[in-house]
Amino acid sequence: MSGNETSPTYIALSEFKRLVEERTDGRYVIEIYTNDQLSSGDQMKAVEMGMNNTIDIEMHAGSLWGTYVPQMQVVSTPFLFSSYEDADKLVLDPESEGYQLIEGWLAEKGVHTLGILEQGFRQLSNSKKEVVTPEDIKGMKFRVPQTAILIDAFDAMGASASPMSFSEVYTALQQGTIDGQENPLSAMVTGKFEEVQKYVTMWNYSYDIFVLNASGKVWDSLSDEDKAIFDECGKEACAAEVVASREADDGFRKTVEDAGVQITDLTAEQQAAFKEACAPVYEKYKDVIGEDVYAAFGYEFS
Repeated sequence: MSGNETSPTYIALSEFKRLVEERTDGRYVIEIYTNDQLSSGDQMKAVEMGMNNTIDIEMHAGSLWGTYVPQMQVVSTPFLFSSYEDADKLVLDPESEGYQLIEGWLAEKGVHTLGILEQGFRQLSNSKKEVVTPEDIKGMKFRVPQTAILIDAFDAMGASASPMSFSEVYTALQQGTIDGQENPLSAMVTGKFEEVQKYVTMWNYSYDIFVLNASGKVWDSLSDEDKAIFDECGKEACAAEVVASREADDGFRKTVEDAGVQITDLTAEQQAAFKEACAPVYEKYKDVIGEDVYAAFGYEFS
């Protein structure tokens, strides 16, 4: 995994470990490696290592999978979801069309989806000024994950997108190589970005999922009985993480505020202005992702 033990996403892995070891009477022992230790801090490499069976079980952001499965970028589409209720219904419910599409896409890449969890809505931080309109970020440089649709979103809003691994962000912010970044508050606190940022804008621009996957080699080695146990444990662990993540949101916000960071909550009208600025992104990805896929995740083109 890319975070550390303080990240809410760690809950999913630690709970998965506990449940699997308990329900298999210790026949399986799961070791957790944080901060992408197995890939020397490289998130994309870790995803690849899951696909090529070098890592047995990996858990990374769904946005990273967009490099290998273009349709996966649908979940990251700017301002696609307006609430956690949308996410629960369209992404996190294992019976939903969206969840099952993700399972199918990743199966084609040789991994088995054990569960989907969340890191929440991605927010914006910077060291320069309060941001309330698209014009405010024009000319500024922001770190974004290595996800084409998010890079294009910042370009559409007139900002400069600088893709880099999470492990590099703190130093880049500290040295002024970039002006800001976008992440859920939990990731900001995990990375201690409040130490090197002055402003946060709560704009809920992109919903951030993580996917817990077993490599094809591991999955194929399991008996049908153990496959059922792994699936059950994965879904339970991810559901527990979602509950814990949402309960922790207020605490992460307080940590950021206590560090002296100014937090601005956008009104619906202000948020709409950013969504309008991102309209070209929807059109650009309509054919890449597919209108039918967008419909499965709650968006219909006019």
